[in-house]
Amino acid sequence: MLEYFNVILWFAFIEVLGLISTPLAGIIGNRLADRGYSAARTLGIVLVTYIAWFFSYIWGFNRSTILISVLLLCLISGIVYRKRSILPEKKVILSNELVFIAGFFFFLFIRMHLPEIYRHEKFMDFAFLNAMMRTASFPPADPWFAGGFLDFYYYLGYLSVGVPGKLLSVEPSMLFNLAIALTFALAFNLLFGLGYNLSHGKARYGVLTASFVILLGNLQGLKEFLNLYIVKQPISMGYYWSSSRVIPYTINEFPYFSFIHGDLHSHVLAIPFQLVVLTFLLNIYLREDSKWAFENVLALLIFSVSLGFLFPSNSWDFPVYFSLTLAVIFAFYCGRYIRNKNLSGSFTGFLGTIFLVSVLSLLPYLPFYLTFKPQAAGGFDFVPPELRTTIKEFLILFSLFLFLTFSFLMTRLEFRQKVQYFILWIGITAFLASELSIPLLVILLPLFALSLYSFLKDLPERSSAGFVFFLIAAAAFVALLCEVIFLDDPIQGKFARMNTVFKFYMHLWIFLAIAASYSYSQLCLRYRTLSGNIFFSTNRGYGKKVWMVSLVLLVLSCSVFPVVATVTRIEDMNAKPTLDGMEYMKELDRGDYDAIRWMQENIKGTPVILEASDDNSSYQYTSRVSANTGLPTVIGWTRHERFWGRDHEEIRTRVEDVNTIYSTVSEKKALELINKYNVSYVYIGKLERQMYDVKTDKFEDETYFEPVYQGSVRIYKVKNKF
Repeated sequence: MLEYFNVILWFAFIEVLGLISTPLAGIIGNRLADRGYSAARTLGIVLVTYIAWFFSYIWGFNRSTILISVLLLCLISGIVYRKRSILPEKKVILSNELVFIAGFFFFLFIRMHLPEIYRHEKFMDFAFLNAMMRTASFPPADPWFAGGFLDFYYYLGYLSVGVPGKLLSVEPSMLFNLAIALTFALAFNLLFGLGYNLSHGKARYGVLTASFVILLGNLQGLKEFLNLYIVKQPISMGYYWSSSRVIPYTINEFPYFSFIHGDLHSHVLAIPFQLVVLTFLLNIYLREDSKWAFENVLALLIFSVSLGFLFPSNSWDFPVYFSLTLAVIFAFYCGRYIRNKNLSGSFTGFLGTIFLVSVLSLLPYLPFYLTFKPQAAGGFDFVPPELRTTIKEFLILFSLFLFLTFSFLMTRLEFRQKVQYFILWIGITAFLASELSIPLLVILLPLFALSLYSFLKDLPERSSAGFVFFLIAAAAFVALLCEVIFLDDPIQGKFARMNTVFKFYMHLWIFLAIAASYSYSQLCLRYRTLSGNIFFSTNRGYGKKVWMVSLVLLVLSCSVFPVVATVTRIEDMNAKPTLDGMEYMKELDRGDYDAIRWMQENIKGTPVILEASDDNSSYQYTSRVSANTGLPTVIGWTRHERFWGRDHEEIRTRVEDVNTIYSTVSEKKALELINKYNVSYVYIGKLERQMYDVKTDKFEDETYFEPVYQGSVRIYKVKNKF
């Protein structure tokens, strides 16, 4: 019953946030068909999270601070509404509500059958989320390195779900699954809105856009299905896994894989925040008859805060979307110049707007930047030819989207231009691909050239089609960039560009899928209005039939993954339907479950705990106490802490010290090390007894230790420091 109550409360709060933020979304989305309503919920989360985070530096992070933030947002929105009481049409509200409700409860149902917060990197994500819930100040404590802080990680994505979770007192083990369902629903709703706005109010294309981006998979899903069920070839990592590993030594996730995988990573949490910025960029692009890129100063401020929110949520997103912002604002003032021929006014307007956006997107987050120590600060390096993506791999990932976008782009050319273009494509791309050892130039160069050409032609009008051309050009450019350079982070060797492909290919998927959906809508329109075929001058229409058959086959092929992955994941998990992400622990180790629940209920603040760890602890059951409570431990997953920039020798020392505390017969030695790390609680469960030769006699000294929990797990509180 409590689960149902929490779901209703959570859903109602998000709906209220959306209602509150509707007037603000209407200001910055005033040229859109839905008046920005599809972005209202996510915008509300962004603003409340930001205000609560900012005020936490004054009053601390607590429920009172969050409540004040909500009330302040209500006040601002109320003032705006009184001055401009413009709301979307009823059909807009109804369609968006239905889409959001469907998305939320659809994926909530899936999460109920995939609830466990275990395996892969769920412990890491849960540790960060719990750290958000426990902290009273920022940056939060590092739950896997006692005395350290999360100053190396972009944590505002976790805070965005931690804020409503803390206000509503939702248990973190349930909050984790609610957060995934919410992120899915917000993204689905925003994509519906983008399709709706690009098609000037056609709901069916809104649904199509959302489905293309969120629900489809790649062709690897079909290949694995045939291997598993037709060829009967066993798959080591389960059906769904290889679809995210198409390009060797990299990760190429796409939205549905990420959601069905269930890691609450920053790049997943940030998807709705990216789409909010994209929605507002579309509004700027469509402001044809305006002198300034923004409706007013408030619209500028809201956009800038939303854009700036990307960096402390998932830093990899900010350079992409800041660059998109520069390009869209440039396009706006270019269009203005074409109409009025006022070069100085347009140039001055562009520089002034960019300056204001830059300052207002960075300055509000200055407290974050002052403490942020990124792990990937080594600059850039060049991709070796042997590690570059092949044409086959790229087509496995994006065939459907490329098919539709190329088809649409070709309609922008006359027949003679098409012939000339293909000749140039074959000649130039083949030569460059060979000379530069970049196979993808065969696809990316013509894609970039065609889309950029179409985009520039659209500048005087700045239509929806122009914005789509812009997205295609951006996708081609980002893909090409990934073939040339990569961000030099701590990962070396063959996997050196893993993170670059991992983070930037998500943008490729989103941009190309949106463009593909719009391309389909425009091609359908041409099919209905033109006689014959759009590609071939024949009355028999063979080309059209081949095209339609190809499209259907591609759509069906890309639909295999979401269906089969969902079914097989649920079957493999075979979990009792619940939203409690710790339910699995009852069978795995009931002693741990009961003890950790006790700690969640009885230990306040962020005292340091001692639990098992070793030098190969990452992706293991170790650090389960800190992950499930958010309480900092002496050392958690060692591989991750090294990757995050911690001193390798200190990590090794901490692992040895943990071993010593548990194993030594010397009470003095144990107390010295306990004092060194300011340990307040010693946890002894089955895992500790398996990993160490635990000497418990020293913990029975009532002078220094107090047993506060006894069962199959024993927890000792350190009474007096040595």
